[in-house]
Amino acid sequence: MNHLRLAPTYLLWAVSLAMCACSQSAQQAQAPDTRAADETAIRAASADWSKAAQAKDLDKCVAPFADDAIAMYPKMPLAQGKDNIRKGWQETLAMPGPGLSFTTTGVEVARSGDIAWEHGTYEMSTADKKGKVSTEKGKYVTVWKKQADGSWKVAADIDNADE
Repeated sequence: MNHLRLAPTYLLWAVSLAMCACSQSAQQAQAPDTRAADETAIRAASADWSKAAQAKDLDKCVAPFADDAIAMYPKMPLAQGKDNIRKGWQETLAMPGPGLSFTTTGVEVARSGDIAWEHGTYEMSTADKKGKVSTEKGKYVTVWKKQADGSWKVAADIDNADE
């Protein structure tokens, strides 16, 4: 008999849950699909980032990263947080020679519009003490996360050499 007294409570709970689910579905259905614009923004941000790397501009190379980002680069420990990522970039940019450049091959933005991933290729050219330049070629994956202000920041970055 006690379960009959609770029936109105269960019914109210079920109706409330259904209304919340419908409300969320309606909001998602009404949200505009910004994936094409987001892809364009990420490609532009990545191109600017590559130009900053070629110019060996430390501040502009670190600017795309979120404060809590992670970076996994060859022959370096995991860099967690923007300050540690800055240290890794500082070492990389200090290397003699032409430096780093990268090119986006593809960008995939989630339908939710809050996360995306980019992949591409890179070249890192360094010079030895005699000035002889050697070039490492590789590939990378970068995970981008949309910020509250609509901008995109790097949440994770990883690369590895082809050789």
